[in-house]
Amino acid sequence: MKNYWEVKAKVKGKVGELMLYGDISSAQMWGDEITPLQIDSELKALGDINTLNVHICSGGGSVPAGQAIYSLIKRHGATEKVAYIDGLAASISSLIPCACHKTIMPSNAMTMWHKPWGGISGNADAMRQRADVMDKFEETIINAYEEKTGMSREKIAEMMAVETWMTAKEALACGFIDEIEEEMKVAASINGDFLNYGDVKIDTSKFKNFNPEMYREASPPEPVAIVPKEEPKTPNLSAQNSEFHKLKLKLLGGI
Repeated sequence: MKNYWEVKAKVKGKVGELMLYGDISSAQMWGDEITPLQIDSELKALGDINTLNVHICSGGGSVPAGQAIYSLIKRHGATEKVAYIDGLAASISSLIPCACHKTIMPSNAMTMWHKPWGGISGNADAMRQRADVMDKFEETIINAYEEKTGMSREKIAEMMAVETWMTAKEALACGFIDEIEEEMKVAASINGDFLNYGDVKIDTSKFKNFNPEMYREASPPEPVAIVPKEEPKTPNLSAQNSEFHKLKLKLLGGI
């Protein structure tokens, strides 16, 4: 399985590049997950750098893992930390830019906030305890959004409750990003439930308010290619790959 995360150092200017492309997870299961343990190890290997550029294209994943990666970047010693939302920063991956001094987003990218979610089996006591934990997760996420944007906690909670999708202009207006750059030239498409950025597949079926037309509106005059949903008449590798990613996301859970 190909890794989509990457850390590399540029000797000139002492710049480190961190690419977080894919699912955020607490542990390696399929070989391509972004985990705190791996990111911690790679960031330490960068040594003494002045600038850390963090590139994000992710539909989210594990809440604790995302919070851990946020903390690792937040306390990193680089004097300048810049987040780049390359396509999508949704769910818990939208927390990560808040760890940086500056966030830049192309005009054809999107971000999304929503409440943490997850499943549990057990008796009523276990379910109530799990709900309490989810509320605590939400509070810590609101803390980071509030620090970054300066918005009221009430407004942030309201946006999370209804699963809010934002274009670059909307994200800039609410203070979530600091700068809009030109459109990224990336091969992007929407095929059924999957939003594809190159080799990265993001299962949008877990999001209640995702609308492919948002990407058409965010990226004129060359909109994202949208392939109508339809069941393949015969099995093919593309369908098998989609099912693989759906199973993977269901097993991982998260937000």
